[in-house]
Amino acid sequence: MMTLHNKFVADVTLSQTTSGLAGEYIAAASVLARGWRVALAQQDAVDLIAWHPDTGQMMRVQVKACQASRQDSGHKHRVHFQTGLGGKKRLPTIADYDILAMVSTEQRVVWYLPVTSINVKKFTKHTTFFEATDLESDSWARAVEIINETNSKSQTVHNNQRGRRHGSDR
Repeated sequence: MMTLHNKFVADVTLSQTTSGLAGEYIAAASVLARGWRVALAQQDAVDLIAWHPDTGQMMRVQVKACQASRQDSGHKHRVHFQTGLGGKKRLPTIADYDILAMVSTEQRVVWYLPVTSINVKKFTKHTTFFEATDLESDSWARAVEIINETNSKSQTVHNNQRGRRHGSDR
């Protein structure tokens, strides 16, 4: 039963699958609130496809959701996000997705991180981390900015390599 002083909203009896699906919808709503369009992708490494209506720019978003209330009694105020992929839990790359959306489902808050900034296989955050007023808007804007810079550098490298292979007119 939820009380007025209880800041958590998710039912602790939800299955992991249902909790994960709730996280995808929370992340989708957050992306929409940033002025982007979104579609659920339901793939292995990509849960959402986001695109900007004015520029057509697309972002592949992987969603990880966690409920603090599911943790043991000593960790009830922490959320843990597994970022590793595959059986040996390798770090994800830009080939896998663009942005990781980490959702504290009980708080209905999302923290975005560009895949290029992921350097650990597990993030642990205190629930108070998700109370920052501009966490969603600031982390989304920064993640998009970093991915744009990464893509711009990759395109420059690709064009330079292509020019060397085909000769240069200069």
